[in-house]
Amino acid sequence: MALITPAELEKELKSAITRNVYYIYGKDAGRVSALAELVRRKYLGKGYTASDYSKFSGDEMKVSTFLDTAEICPMFTDWNFVEVNDLNGESLNADDLKALTAFIADVPDQTVLLFSVTGFDVKGGKKVPTAKNKKIIDACTKAGSVSEADLRKPADMAGEIMKLASENGSSISKQNAEKLALICLGDTLRVTNETDKLSSYAGSDEITAEMIDEMVAVGIDTTAFAMASAVTSGNSKAAFTILDDLTSGKTEAVLIISALASAFMDLYRASAARASGVKEAEVEADFGYHGRGFVVRNAFRDAAKTSTAHLRKCLEILEKADLECKSTRLDQKIIIEQSVAQMLAAGNGA
Repeated sequence: MALITPAELEKELKSAITRNVYYIYGKDAGRVSALAELVRRKYLGKGYTASDYSKFSGDEMKVSTFLDTAEICPMFTDWNFVEVNDLNGESLNADDLKALTAFIADVPDQTVLLFSVTGFDVKGGKKVPTAKNKKIIDACTKAGSVSEADLRKPADMAGEIMKLASENGSSISKQNAEKLALICLGDTLRVTNETDKLSSYAGSDEITAEMIDEMVAVGIDTTAFAMASAVTSGNSKAAFTILDDLTSGKTEAVLIISALASAFMDLYRASAARASGVKEAEVEADFGYHGRGFVVRNAFRDAAKTSTAHLRKCLEILEKADLECKSTRLDQKIIIEQSVAQMLAAGNGA
């Protein structure tokens, strides 16, 4: 049928259009989960319970059991709704993959299949889905609707944050909505949680920049990663704006440089992994990112914007800056500013 955007899928789910197959994936796991919930509500109703549908975990699912379940004719409901979360096609043997894709191509009229991916990268760190995952996605695209929920830019999330704040009885300006989205690194789940928290605090008043600064945890690591992202994108205006935020407080320069070095090391690992065909999940496991998969996902995304050589140069610049801060009496803010300028210049081939 179609490969559509998350916004188009939301519109479709609010219409009278029905599909027998949905496949939703992407780096914004929070949005994937939200879209999956919309699919459930469309076919099961808002008051559905766990007993109203069948759910499988992809890493434990037997294809034969799934197929038997999906073929059942519903007795007390309109739909036989079957959901599979985190099915990695690469874990299937040839026979199971063939059986699965054949079934997707000819789903019974009263069956609805929902495939959602929130725990791994179907692209394996590359630009397109891996071979077996692509076969599943292609089958789903022909049979129903497929949507990729990628991480969004702050400007793209501002309207959603403003709407959510309004629904909560408060308000927020576009500028502050973008500020909040930037702090949350485009993660829908965190954006929603933080907006709800701020709305509860603000009541019927406007959510201000001061409230965001006071209540939303902007770890130096988050700000440093935003800085690294701006440098890899060659966005000097954003880089120096973030630098002002980093240096306006009482945080010592050596700690700022350490956080920047950590952010660039994340990017360097991701860049080297991409070049070697190593998957995000492997990097997460090998380098102890447990519970911080979003860092790896963001690093893989932003590492694609520059070269490994540029990232290596940035680390060298930060190493020099760290030594200067510890061994000279130069203004430490100036040292950091010069380092940012040098990193930006290195990305331009200077």
